[in-house]
Amino acid sequence: MSDTDSDSFAETEDAGIQPLRDGDTSIDPDAAADPAQAEWEATIALDEGASPEDLHPPTATGDDPAQIPGDMDEIPAEDLVADWQQPETQGLDPEIAVLGDEGEGDLAPEDY
Repeated sequence: MSDTDSDSFAETEDAGIQPLRDGDTSIDPDAAADPAQAEWEATIALDEGASPEDLHPPTATGDDPAQIPGDMDEIPAEDLVADWQQPETQGLDPEIAVLGDEGEGDLAPEDY
């Protein structure tokens, strides 16, 4: 008589199937690092009566006019486009500027 457990284990090895081990999962064991878990916990807190301001505090984006601007709010100087790189638009919106043959940035007549 054969043991059915040992037969099923032998069949899985023959098929190339391996049992899962501790490191063989795509689930992050730290629940705080999982954005879906954080959203789920925020939903539960809202259902229990927490205010949205407590769950999602304001960020340092300069949204608050009373906020003192910091270094994080400014675009670094090396990322800003220089004046000589931008087309001349005579004070109008640069998105409607046509660069022209020589890249001078003249406005097309239909843009006025």
